[in-house]
Amino acid sequence: MLVTRCNKKNDTTTWILKDINTAMNFFGKGDVKVSPRGSLYIGRITMQRKGGTPDPTKLQFKIKPCELFKLESGEKP
Repeated sequence: MLVTRCNKKNDTTTWILKDINTAMNFFGKGDVKVSPRGSLYIGRITMQRKGGTPDPTKLQFKIKPCELFKLESGEKP
């Protein structure tokens, strides 16, 4: 998984490259919780019903890719 981050103040771009197993273990590690609005949190992954489509049976999974930079800084999940 390749993630880039642009800093407009310094006009710099940083990037990180991790294999998919490392990335999915990072995002999936943590508690499983249900939000008050019905979304499911699996670690750092949010799962919810896809809105705006005629088929209400589809799901979408959301992550914040820039959190992968926390692996480089040694920050705990």
